[in-house]
Amino acid sequence: MRSRLEQFFVDEWQRLSGWQILLLPVSWIFAAIVVIRRALFKTGMLDFYQPPVPVLVVGNLTVGGTGKTPVVLALANYLQRTAQHPGIVTRGYTLGQHQDSPTAVRPMLPKDAANDRQPAAGDEARLLANRSGVPVYAGSRRAATVATLLSDHADIRVVVSDDGLQHYALARDIEIAVVDGLRGFGNGQLLPAGPLREPVSRMRIVDCIVLNQTGIDAPRLEKSPVPSDLAPLLAAIGRPIFEMTYGNESFVRLLGGETNDPGAMLAMSRQKRIAAVAGIGNPARFFLHLEKLGITLAAKHVFDDHHAFAKTDFADLDADILLMTEKDAVKCGDCADDRMWAMQIDALLPDAFYEFIQKKIDHVPRPKVA
Repeated sequence: MRSRLEQFFVDEWQRLSGWQILLLPVSWIFAAIVVIRRALFKTGMLDFYQPPVPVLVVGNLTVGGTGKTPVVLALANYLQRTAQHPGIVTRGYTLGQHQDSPTAVRPMLPKDAANDRQPAAGDEARLLANRSGVPVYAGSRRAATVATLLSDHADIRVVVSDDGLQHYALARDIEIAVVDGLRGFGNGQLLPAGPLREPVSRMRIVDCIVLNQTGIDAPRLEKSPVPSDLAPLLAAIGRPIFEMTYGNESFVRLLGGETNDPGAMLAMSRQKRIAAVAGIGNPARFFLHLEKLGITLAAKHVFDDHHAFAKTDFADLDADILLMTEKDAVKCGDCADDRMWAMQIDALLPDAFYEFIQKKIDHVPRPKVA
């Protein structure tokens, strides 16, 4: 029920309808709180933590999935390849609750899911630990989490924060805002009349924008046409824009770790009933990407974002093959069965993006840790 309600709001926030107009006064109050809070941090009236290494924040303005985590993974991979010793911080969820105490996240690959008993640090945190190969710490208090990461790992030279654009208690050197190329900024209103956490004008002070273009031509999100004014709106903001697509897809069986490329997966799935399962912020993007690969879905099952999966969630699903995201797969350690496959995928960003980020890192004025 909750997932259907969430999807209802995500769809409705693409337009400004009568009931949303009634909520505008509440949105104005929310906007005032946002502005005041940011001003208090900016003027030093509220304390903030200034780490001794460069901090890159990857965030967004809107509620719902925009593709932040793939960008974080792409950055971590680049920083590793260039020997810059990155670490990652993320918020962490345990059964839908914020994880308050900073916690190191141990990798758990899908093939190890059935034997893993590590307390869950959250789906995004576990995905980051699995794929990045760098230290990952989870905690809702971003500043404390960074401090703990740096205390435990003296070799860290750059910190990448998954989300955190609105976490002003953590000082940052580079802000990267990810924008969904399909949803854009919705109706342009702040919560609860719209999907925005901060006004669109906040984009004018980020360092760059990553436009998440899925590469999916049609059909688009149900009830959510591509915003025709998004390109000119982003151009008017005046920040560097880098387009992101996805690629390098592969499918990993949760039990056993068998890996198939899309072609092998298509061949294996012929004459079989395939269903997709998603407990993420933007399930439609996942379903559409599978269809773009040529996979015919007999059913699509949507769960809450950060849903804690149990065996009962899959018991009645009529399918020979169940496809899910990596983010969902890391939560299926105790309920994995032979039907389940996780799709691995990489964010594809232009070289110009990494060159831009590197120049920013090189010009961070604070001395780096010796």
